[in-house]
Amino acid sequence: MKMTPKQNLIAVLSGGEPQWIPVCMHIANTNNLPGHLPQALLEEPLDRLHISEFVGGDMLHEVSAVRTKANTGWDIKTEARGDMRISTLTTTEGALTQEVMTAAVSTPVYDPLPEGHILPGPIMNSVHKAFFVKQLSDYRILKCYYETLTYECDNNLIAREQARVAEKGLCVLGGGPSSPLYALVSSHVGIERLSLDLFDDSEEVESTMQVMTDTACRWYRTAAASPCEVIRCTEDLDTKLVSPDWFRRYAVPALTKYARICHAAGKKFVIHMCGPVRDFLQDIKATGADAIHCLTAPPMGNTAIQEARRMLQGHMAVMLRVDAHLLLSGSVGEIDCAVANMCSELGDWNNVLAIIPCGRAPLENIRRVIDQFRKQNHRR
Repeated sequence: MKMTPKQNLIAVLSGGEPQWIPVCMHIANTNNLPGHLPQALLEEPLDRLHISEFVGGDMLHEVSAVRTKANTGWDIKTEARGDMRISTLTTTEGALTQEVMTAAVSTPVYDPLPEGHILPGPIMNSVHKAFFVKQLSDYRILKCYYETLTYECDNNLIAREQARVAEKGLCVLGGGPSSPLYALVSSHVGIERLSLDLFDDSEEVESTMQVMTDTACRWYRTAAASPCEVIRCTEDLDTKLVSPDWFRRYAVPALTKYARICHAAGKKFVIHMCGPVRDFLQDIKATGADAIHCLTAPPMGNTAIQEARRMLQGHMAVMLRVDAHLLLSGSVGEIDCAVANMCSELGDWNNVLAIIPCGRAPLENIRRVIDQFRKQNHRR
């Protein structure tokens, strides 16, 4: 009996026997949109499910449904000054300020466009000019903020999205907190300051990480009680940023706790990690996660498919990221050859799906990748 797309995706994530390699769009935000779409699909608010249905492929539909409850113990206000966004976090212990610059980056332009299609606008990028934490005493304020955070989940929203997806695919509850290490490096402190602070007062930094982990566990317990079958953690560390030792010490314990919370409720736990993560793979496997999302092979990453298969087959599923350069500028022949090579290297490794990070790639290239995976699936 032929599986439904939903059954097939569950088989991939559960270590079962799927009938084909799913190919899924990854539209986490507007930066992930194809290079052009019908104007009706780009009207606000964006309907990511309708966009995925229009482009094609299997449905891995991400939903954001866990919200921070209102709390009188803290407040965040953001002021726009040109390209700069200045945010002030106020708690009962004091206030912290950060500065983030947001600007458009180079974006492909397609001309002529198919009739009725428009460009989705520029890709936006953000860079911290100043982080919240500027001295050791600021960790006390950051801890105060995290200690007050509690969450609630909009289960009605999840139920509506699941009904829309039905057997066409799976709903994924996104937005899961990362490890405290990634949150500090990327959002609150920065790698330089964090390195100095861990040397000067590791106890203060590590106690902050513990509070952040406890808060994240509250998020995952809320998420695990929802109807969603899959929960995604947005962890984005790689070995260009931190060492395997730091990842093992400051990220793995938290990620392991998140996985256990999800599993205790019968949910799948997926970690998003792209880029060069080869030297993290053994530790990622040790977390007990069900899958790694957007694992990236060379040249964008450093984990060859055969190496990932050797280390992970039988332990966790892999959501393999299709090369972004191939999507943007590959010829028909290059795309066909690349997909054939990927499928050849995967061999009989069943617990794999392909992720397409659209990133303004031409629609015809995205669809060509999907079609070629389908042709290869017929040969499996």
